[in-house]
Amino acid sequence: MKPASLGILASVFLASCSSYQGDFRAATKKFKETSKPASTLSGPWKGTWKSEANGHHGPLWCMVSQDAKDPSLWNFRYRAGWGIFKFGDYTHQVKTQPTLSGNMPVRGKMTLPNNFGTYAVEGSINRDRFNLRYKGNGDKGTMALTRPLN
Repeated sequence: MKPASLGILASVFLASCSSYQGDFRAATKKFKETSKPASTLSGPWKGTWKSEANGHHGPLWCMVSQDAKDPSLWNFRYRAGWGIFKFGDYTHQVKTQPTLSGNMPVRGKMTLPNNFGTYAVEGSINRDRFNLRYKGNGDKGTMALTRPLN
């Protein structure tokens, strides 16, 4: 690959990184400023992912929001890390609704960008915990997140 191509690729990658990080910081600030942040499942989440197939693991961030056009759809916008790499800023939608107890079942598929595969996800979110299992593309594992503290 030519040096110019590497520079363009790096600048696109860094621009997407800063976009997600800025959006996540803004979502965290807004979440903390609301009078009852624990009353919603929307907002920022932070935690880890871990593969049961190969032991790989890393940090994971997610911003959850209810779709403005269709309230039965929820958007999950992710960013993940592995070693020194940070990748992501991809969104998948799940058709679901919180139960009366405040628990929201999550079951759907997410397609990762750049041909990283399609994964089935299943689990639940409540006001304090976000726990999903993923499976696909020869891998399976867990995602465990809580509300960001900073």
